[in-house]
Amino acid sequence: MLRKPAFLEKVFQLATKAGVLISHQDAQLIALTEGGSDRQFYRITDGKVSLVIMVCLTPRYDIESYLSVGKFLFEHGIGVPRIYGCDDTKQTVLLEDLGDNSMLKLLKEATDKDKIKAYYQQVLASLAEIQIKTKNDLDDCGYLRGRCFGYEAFRWETDYFAECFLKRFCGVVIDSEKELEQEFHMLAASLECEPRYFMHRDFQSQNIYFKEGKPRFIDFQTATKGLLQYDTVSLLKDAYFALDENTRGELLDFYLKTLASDRDMDIDQERFIRTFHRTGLQRNMQALGAFAYLSQEKGKQQFAAHIPNALFYLTDALSQFPEFPLLTELVEKAAIQCKAKNC
Repeated sequence: MLRKPAFLEKVFQLATKAGVLISHQDAQLIALTEGGSDRQFYRITDGKVSLVIMVCLTPRYDIESYLSVGKFLFEHGIGVPRIYGCDDTKQTVLLEDLGDNSMLKLLKEATDKDKIKAYYQQVLASLAEIQIKTKNDLDDCGYLRGRCFGYEAFRWETDYFAECFLKRFCGVVIDSEKELEQEFHMLAASLECEPRYFMHRDFQSQNIYFKEGKPRFIDFQTATKGLLQYDTVSLLKDAYFALDENTRGELLDFYLKTLASDRDMDIDQERFIRTFHRTGLQRNMQALGAFAYLSQEKGKQQFAAHIPNALFYLTDALSQFPEFPLLTELVEKAAIQCKAKNC
């Protein structure tokens, strides 16, 4: 439990302004576990009322984007935390408390495969709802209006992977930079032409919570317009909780049927699945770059533990795409280095 009088007074003022009454005498401030961002999270509770406080000292746009996207999703009936208020500096935000039941926690606690599948099916149905329900209104959100996850964004992710994971973390020497650039170009060019929908951009089990039996979503401040498959593959090829190939296939089939039946979409399943796996290459390269950067540059060593799963997903997907021979070779070398590091 923490005691920060000036900070607590600011929180009390935000709560009062939002019409939420918290007992000053009984209030407790509890630091919550940090993730990969530089934001800080606290829970304030008096035993009856519980709220979450998000603090972001820099950069300010992180809060502004959170407020913009959060308001947009909330107004569309999407399961995101209610935003109760924000201070004048836009550094402190008062949020609905979603509790402690992250999807990752529930998956780890699940005692049978059917329960695991049920959690995923709930989330995939909600993902389809988010993607289709918001499609025609994305420009109504000030933050999303000018954003699009296209060629440049894909190339940024693959360059991030090459620099942070291959070179710095694994020490892999890339002799043919131009050849690798061409393979990255081919991948980005093949993905940028896909139709654009709401894209969370980090849709994985740590950013999904269950409250009162329903999935709720956090960490949407980097949302953009992008292809359907990116968030889908972020969930089904999530390095934090590995699924076997059969279960993943069943869940992808469930998602496609949800799009077709509940959302009235005409889907070319074979093409969609092919793009899903190509997007998996992209997403898991991004994840490996992030895990390497966070563990090596930010000192958050816990993220290195997730490298093996992401590396497996990447290696497995590359086996389906012979048009990326150099990338495959470099990933194989990286896998050897990771094994030597016991990561």
